[in-house]
Amino acid sequence: MKRVSIGIMASGGGHTGYGKAIGEALKDLVPEINIIYYVPRGDKWTLERIKPLLFNGSSIEYILKPREPYDPLYRFLFKTPASMVEALAKVHNLLLLVATGSNHSLFAGLAAMAKRIPVLNIEATDRIIYPSKTPRILYRLGAITLLHWREQKKLYPRGIVVGPIYEKPRYKPTSRGYILVTTGTMGHKILFDKLLETGIENIVLQTGRIPPEKYRDKKPGWIVFSFDPDIDKWIAGAEVVVTHQGITALNAALSYGKPVVIAYNPLLKKSSSREDAIVLARKLNAVFIDPLKTSSKELEEAILKARDMKPRRYRNGAYVIARHIIKILLSL
Repeated sequence: MKRVSIGIMASGGGHTGYGKAIGEALKDLVPEINIIYYVPRGDKWTLERIKPLLFNGSSIEYILKPREPYDPLYRFLFKTPASMVEALAKVHNLLLLVATGSNHSLFAGLAAMAKRIPVLNIEATDRIIYPSKTPRILYRLGAITLLHWREQKKLYPRGIVVGPIYEKPRYKPTSRGYILVTTGTMGHKILFDKLLETGIENIVLQTGRIPPEKYRDKKPGWIVFSFDPDIDKWIAGAEVVVTHQGITALNAALSYGKPVVIAYNPLLKKSSSREDAIVLARKLNAVFIDPLKTSSKELEEAILKARDMKPRRYRNGAYVIARHIIKILLSL
């Protein structure tokens, strides 16, 4: 059967953000292109984020994700056979596959290589000092590796620097006077509990997988919810965005021009180090804090300081990648 589509891994959290940004750029440049988004089986939040992109022939397939950020190693080993089988069965009839960094991309990338489908390999924006495991494996096997920052060339000498990848703004930026706290699918309990000790009342808090009831009960003046697939509307209206290391920091700073506080999450140290988060904050002209070492007063001061800091500007690497994909397709 003739290969008909581009495959993009939308693997949850920031990895979904990279896939979404690249998909948006491709559709802007080539509206008729067909895109298959590969979503972790059972990940309803990623599904909701991808649904708005399903037009002009684009579709979704499901591949089991071997390991979530907090999972022990045995869960990865247990899920590996099923993930491999699903990847081999579903990664086919593609002109090209975009792997966005998660272990969810590993077996899909290997399946694509086995079938001689070109693979574009994306490293994470917050992996500047230490490489991620899956992108490193795919790089060593010959995948075309695309990077956000020049510093990442030390990790991937053959990599191509395209600039930071961030999503298109969906709303016009305004300032409705609230502080948005959003730390991805997994949440950031250390930060949330520290916020409870502050006197800040104008908080909009997305808790992710952390139950929101505690924060609603203790702070009835806050707006608290676990998930909103349209988080952009909250980013667009925020005065300051407090988030952890990752693509939300990029979207807030670069898509919407919002001041950002990056609150390092030590529970994600397997995915991103404290040193990486510090460098990312410097890149964006954001305020860095470590909630484990920050008092409630210092947290308030960090948010006040961020109000006066304008983010740096960068070209959107998603469009550079989209043009690169078009060149590859024309050469096939």
